[in-house]
Amino acid sequence: MADILFKFNIKKIKIGSIENSSSLNIGKNMLKEFDSMSKTNQGLGKISGDKNEFPRNYNCVKDPDEVDMLYEKDDLKNKRFINRGE
Repeated sequence: MADILFKFNIKKIKIGSIENSSSLNIGKNMLKEFDSMSKTNQGLGKISGDKNEFPRNYNCVKDPDEVDMLYEKDDLKNKRFINRGE
């Protein structure tokens, strides 16, 4: 059975954002060791609509994590962490 090849001609690609461990690759690529770590704490969440008002608004975020950390490539293997929670 013969191989089927497809050819695409793309004139323009519009990318809104590339985040975390995402990438745009063209041609022959070998990707490895992609890492991503993120944390978000939100007190109010997302607000949409028109003419929103929040008078005397108060938000409290309870974050029970004991450690927020930065890490480098070998830190997880060697269990070396930088404590940012203090």
